[in-house]
Amino acid sequence: MFADYGFFLLLLCFILSIYGSIAAVVAAFGRHRRLWRSSRITLSITCGLALIASCILWHALFTHDYAIAYVFKNSSNDLPYFYRFTAFWCALEGSHLFWTLLLTIFSTVSLWSYHRDNEHIMPFVSASLQIVLAWMYYLAITYSDPFEKMGQAFTNGQGMNALLQNFYMTIHPPMLFVGYTALAIPAAYGIGALGHGDITQGWLKTVRRWTLLAWIFLTAAITLGGRWAYVELGWAGYWAWDPVENASLMPWLLATALLHCLLVQDRLGHLKRFSIILAFFAFFMSFLGTFITRSGVISSVHSFAQSPIGPNYLFFLGALLLGFCILFGVRSHSILPAETDKVWGYSKESALLMTQLLLLTSLAIVFVGTMFPIVSEAVIKQRISIQAPYFNTFAPYLGAGLVVAIAIGNLMRFQTPKIPNGRQIMTVAVAVAVPATVLLVWLGNVMQTTRLYALVAQIVGMYLISWSACCLTGDLYYRIKPFQGSLILFLRRNLAYTGAYIAHIGFLMAIFGFLGNYRTIEIKKTLNLTESASLYGYDLKFDGIKVLQEHNAKIYAAPLQVTKNGQVIGTVRPARSLYPTKPELLHEVGVFGSLWHDIYIVLADFDMKDMNRATFQIHINPTVRFVWIAVIIMCIGGIIAFGDRYRGERSRDMIAGEWNLK
Repeated sequence: MFADYGFFLLLLCFILSIYGSIAAVVAAFGRHRRLWRSSRITLSITCGLALIASCILWHALFTHDYAIAYVFKNSSNDLPYFYRFTAFWCALEGSHLFWTLLLTIFSTVSLWSYHRDNEHIMPFVSASLQIVLAWMYYLAITYSDPFEKMGQAFTNGQGMNALLQNFYMTIHPPMLFVGYTALAIPAAYGIGALGHGDITQGWLKTVRRWTLLAWIFLTAAITLGGRWAYVELGWAGYWAWDPVENASLMPWLLATALLHCLLVQDRLGHLKRFSIILAFFAFFMSFLGTFITRSGVISSVHSFAQSPIGPNYLFFLGALLLGFCILFGVRSHSILPAETDKVWGYSKESALLMTQLLLLTSLAIVFVGTMFPIVSEAVIKQRISIQAPYFNTFAPYLGAGLVVAIAIGNLMRFQTPKIPNGRQIMTVAVAVAVPATVLLVWLGNVMQTTRLYALVAQIVGMYLISWSACCLTGDLYYRIKPFQGSLILFLRRNLAYTGAYIAHIGFLMAIFGFLGNYRTIEIKKTLNLTESASLYGYDLKFDGIKVLQEHNAKIYAAPLQVTKNGQVIGTVRPARSLYPTKPELLHEVGVFGSLWHDIYIVLADFDMKDMNRATFQIHINPTVRFVWIAVIIMCIGGIIAFGDRYRGERSRDMIAGEWNLK
């Protein structure tokens, strides 16, 4: 019965979204205030109904209502309570409903919290968001129905995918969906700007904040996905250029480019139309990633099984792209640069444009590598696979370009080729980067690298990172200096700059962490009880297989005592897990080490009849922990920048945009 109520609520949401979008369109072109308010109230009601429908699904998961197909396929009697909650978004139908719920909530918030400068475009924004919501609710009641019933009521379910019963995977999808959803708001504001024919300072403020929110959550989500792969899949890596990984990276690249574009628009009034394009395609790429994940066109540990929802996503993507291109072609001429004597030159705006070029080049490379196998199979009926070496060919050069662009771009100023204190900063940075590189090489044992190319790449990379960090810090020093040590006053006036500085330092640290991929070490060793394996100065002593019960899984643990220089420094516990609803053994990776490297151990093989013998895959992964720390720093920088109170002036052209409504 509860399933019927849930389905009915989603059907009602679909009907209300259609009405809300029609009312908003009429209000936009007829400039009718009551219809606009009606559209907004309708969306608010939809939000409440969607939340109730979601609670019904959660109730079904917690009460083991196996008469509902989604509950039967993704839950079981042995599933811990925590995973019953996260089962909501662990598969196709539930994750689609969760995304729809978030989009409804964010859309409602955006329509009730707009800047006064934006009132004249809000009907366009409402129409854009509710059209998308109507389509998503349509899928929720047709091809992705989370309340579909089983033919009979079962006493137990098939259980959640065991790979998803991991802490990182419980929070990775919600954060990813929050990032995707937040990108819808800037895209809707872009449609509103095209529909009305103008961009105000309020528009700039709103788009910047929503884009920054999306960027923070996407940064965290992508990293959590990488961390899950690192500890769960057992291949000793965290990024394999998997198509679904790439699908989440592409919106992040566009959101990053949009943030830099908005900075130019704020200072000079240029790149307005380019900002609209970036905002739309960031949102578009989030749905393209969903198509890749749900269509079954790729093979990935992340992807869902093939479903009729895939062709529907493809149709929606085509309609979305066609509609935007038509609207942009017809209305873009009305979006004009500010009337100003500010012109392009060899200055900060040019550096920011080059940064966007590097980011969009990265996007193009990732897009081609991700889509080419799909397109080749559709055109010539043969899948031409593109593997990691294709991406890794370009990544070092683009990474180096971004490192240099970060340093130079932050030193330069708008509308002038002069760099304040540039000679002092550059001289100190070039000099300090040398001992800093030597220290990093020594601490990271870089000289143990046997391949010449890898050694040179690491040394050059470390020098560029050190130089760039010194340039950033030198610029920060000279910006703080006029405040005579009053850090609080500086932060009040430069919160956005401070957040950007921290985020850029985090990015440089992430690049440093990536350099460790050049010098990973691995061995495969079979050990008997009390035997040891030696690698990288560590001795790893095998203590036999231990059988444990943790929650709903039986764990076959193989603890290894870690000794260095004759002293016991800890224990690492690789294991294999067996879940009641899955016949295969899954990896539970053992990770131990220091800031500079991980000892990463996989229990590769063992005989259940002989618990005193096992085969281990042992890896030394240098600087990988810098990647995890770097992303935390980047997110902190984004949060600080998000707290900045934008001080843009009310647009001079606002009079022309004031409402004259019935």
